[in-house]
Amino acid sequence: MLVMGIMSTLMLLLGLTGLYSMKASHDSLKSSHEERSLGLYKLASMDKLLLANRHAILAALAEPDAGKLSTLADTMEHDRRAIEQLWLDVATLPMSQDARKKADELSAARLSFDHAVTLPAIKAMHAADVASLREIRLAADKLKGPVISAMDSLRSLQLDTLNKEYGSAEAAYARISNLMWAAIGMGLVLAAALAYFLIHVIYRQLGGEPAYAAQVARQMADGNHTVSITPDVHDDASLLSSLQQLQRELEKIGKDLHRHTGSIARTSVQIQNNNVQLSSRMDQQAASHTQINLAARDLSTAIRQNSGQARQAMQLADEASETAIKKAQAGSEAMTAMTELRHAWDKLDTNIQVIDELVFQLDTAVLRSTIEGKAAELAEEAEGAELHIASVTSEVRGLAQGVACAVHEIKNLLNESWESLDRAGRLTSQNNADAEKLLFTLQHASKLMAGIDAAGKKQEADLRQIRHTVSDLDYASRKDAVLLSATTTAAKLMEQHASHLTRLSNGFKPGAGHKAKSQLQVVSATVTGHVPHKRPDLRLVRT
Repeated sequence: MLVMGIMSTLMLLLGLTGLYSMKASHDSLKSSHEERSLGLYKLASMDKLLLANRHAILAALAEPDAGKLSTLADTMEHDRRAIEQLWLDVATLPMSQDARKKADELSAARLSFDHAVTLPAIKAMHAADVASLREIRLAADKLKGPVISAMDSLRSLQLDTLNKEYGSAEAAYARISNLMWAAIGMGLVLAAALAYFLIHVIYRQLGGEPAYAAQVARQMADGNHTVSITPDVHDDASLLSSLQQLQRELEKIGKDLHRHTGSIARTSVQIQNNNVQLSSRMDQQAASHTQINLAARDLSTAIRQNSGQARQAMQLADEASETAIKKAQAGSEAMTAMTELRHAWDKLDTNIQVIDELVFQLDTAVLRSTIEGKAAELAEEAEGAELHIASVTSEVRGLAQGVACAVHEIKNLLNESWESLDRAGRLTSQNNADAEKLLFTLQHASKLMAGIDAAGKKQEADLRQIRHTVSDLDYASRKDAVLLSATTTAAKLMEQHASHLTRLSNGFKPGAGHKAKSQLQVVSATVTGHVPHKRPDLRLVRT
């Protein structure tokens, strides 16, 4: 059967190929005929133009007017160029060897005619030379014969070639047509044989008449699995035998379905009960989430207040640090001033020592003068000078003693001032040390406050994260509640379907399927609950 199908297909393909070949042959014949006809048409046009040139010469001799002669000359020039173009077109067409020889003869005769007649006639017309035109007409009568003869020979040869090609194409067309019809006939015969075998095979595969097999299949599709099936061909691979096997399997499936639908119904009821308990727990969880969210909000407020107070304390500590720094700077300046004062007092002490030395030297000089005065008392000639020296010496010595007392008091004052300055320096140093210690303590307190502020910010961010997480959990819980509602609806629908399957498993009867469809109440599983919108992301961005 497969071989016959392949052969019939090949025959039909061969017939289609023949049709295509016939079309190609017809197109080739048409193209060749057009080419040959085009050559004949161009030769006829050349003949007309040559005849028009000869008539132009006769017209010029009949009316030798200068204006008309010029017009005729232009017309002949235009015709001559048209003849040249037509001849170029004819020369490019495909020709046989004999036709090519005739074409060469025509070309030579035409060129001789142009050089002896056409070109001189055009020149004579422009010059209005009537005598030359008469001589040219006589030459034209002599030369037109070879041109006409060569053109007729070429036309006749082209026409014969066209007839031969047409006859050959007709013969090829007839052969292809016969082969095509033979191939189509063979293909139809093989197709008929193939159809017979196909019908026989289909009958065996169905196991009986197609109408009977279709009726049995339709009744079983309607739910009547008790229909009597009697195949005409006892073949396990036939359709009716397969339907018998299907009928037995359906009975078995109906029993299994009746057994399992009860289990499905019980499972659906259990799912509904579990969903109720899960819904109650989810409500409790949602309430817990709300309490956690409120507590986190209160804790976040307290942490924010603590952070604000820590920032205020940090500002106060910074201000106290600035004050301590200023006091330390003032103490340093006081120490510098005291150091400069010590240097000044050192210089003053040096000067006082110099003065004391001068007083001592003065006292020594006075004492020496006194001794010398006593020695002068012994002299007789120094009686008047004695009194004068003694009085001067007493005054100078009194002044020296007064200066010594003043210097002694100044030294005592300097010593007391020096002790006071040392005590003030020690107090200033102690004050600077206390100021530096206070500054260190304030800076440490400021760092602690900054750490408290940073910890508060971190705790606030963590609390926001916790609130966000709780909100996400709340959102997920609400979505779970919606899904739980959908699951409950699906469980109810599954229970109804289980009841429907239980009714169907009791046995299929004719028309029972339509009756069961009318009794089935379909529950819409579309969830009408409102799905909460996604809460915007409130996570704290740390900078």
